[in-house]
Amino acid sequence: MVIFEALNALYGDCLILRYEDPKKAKRVWIIDGGPRNTAVGGKTVSVWKDVLLPRLQQISSTKPFKVDLGMVSHIDDDHINGIERLTDELVHALPHPGDVAFRRFWFNSFDEIVGPAPAGQVESSGALALKLSTAAAGLLPEGGFSPDGEAVIQSIPQGNKLAASLRSLKLQGNDPLGGLIAARAGQTGIDIDGATVTVIGPLQTRLDALREKWRKALEATSESARVAALQGLFATELDTSVPNLSSIVVLVEVSGKSLLLTGDARGDDIVAGWEQLKLPDSARKLDLIKMPHHGSFANSSQEFLQFFEAEHYVFSADGHYENPDPPVVEGLISIHSKRSVVLHFTNSNITWKKLYKLAKGGAQVSTLTDLLVALQAAYPGPWKWQFRPSNSLSVEIAIE
Repeated sequence: MVIFEALNALYGDCLILRYEDPKKAKRVWIIDGGPRNTAVGGKTVSVWKDVLLPRLQQISSTKPFKVDLGMVSHIDDDHINGIERLTDELVHALPHPGDVAFRRFWFNSFDEIVGPAPAGQVESSGALALKLSTAAAGLLPEGGFSPDGEAVIQSIPQGNKLAASLRSLKLQGNDPLGGLIAARAGQTGIDIDGATVTVIGPLQTRLDALREKWRKALEATSESARVAALQGLFATELDTSVPNLSSIVVLVEVSGKSLLLTGDARGDDIVAGWEQLKLPDSARKLDLIKMPHHGSFANSSQEFLQFFEAEHYVFSADGHYENPDPPVVEGLISIHSKRSVVLHFTNSNITWKKLYKLAKGGAQVSTLTDLLVALQAAYPGPWKWQFRPSNSLSVEIAIE
């Protein structure tokens, strides 16, 4: 049996994968660690302290809790924060063990993604990005980057700190890949403790293009030109930001089951990666998909929704940034309502700022529950949904 859990990571991702390897040894992976401490219902919630660690303790009381693979999909705060804080505590506990012991870890830092700064630049690429983002407030007509873009840039130090912690813990290098994690033509599945992992993203061609844009931005003759070029690299309206386009996306095949873990990648990039690797059409029928970018409209194109067929679709979101977007949920159901699919949501009490009018039937809704009820009427079929139980730390999916 394979068990996948999406923890209540608020508006971020914090995922656990459990399975037995061919020798019946129990394996555990942790993917992402949720956002910074967040005010919820009058109290401050720390995803890694209040959700992740307690859930690990529920799974096993043994200390340290052994994790076979840790992964951070990209540097956005709502994915990296909890893991960055956890690994920092593990470093401070050395030479003694902490609460968690990672056997291996996968992570691409900003400097690894965009490459080193051009010759003659003393500062690292990450340091230059932060410096130029500060200058943007005074140089750009709109007063700087968008709030989302600025938040992403501010995650660069978190990535640097995580990379430093991984070095201290002797977990650097993305074992067994030995370098940048990217989808490359001809790259075969990687064995990780009995699971076959195929890297679908980021596309190496996409990273090459990002590196070229980064180089040109830094080589612009004036600071204002460099800032303007950098702004384009962190645009969020069409989700063209560096971190999201560089999200690690993996197909995990284990015990006869298949899961697609997407980070915040764009759906069209995932499809392109799949086709570039020439993966078989039969493999597009999956057991589970973690929906990209919390069900954001910018990341779940119709092409992506049609390309894959899964039994379970997982939405990790709490309404922040309007995620999951109602058109994504309706689009998914409009395509797959005749199949026995299950939509899983980490949070049920989601209300959108504007009424959403269904494309079919015309019902107008403002909450997730009302949307699902209206969709059931508009698209009758064997599909159903599951909310995380209010007394549970995660929505748990047993794939048998």
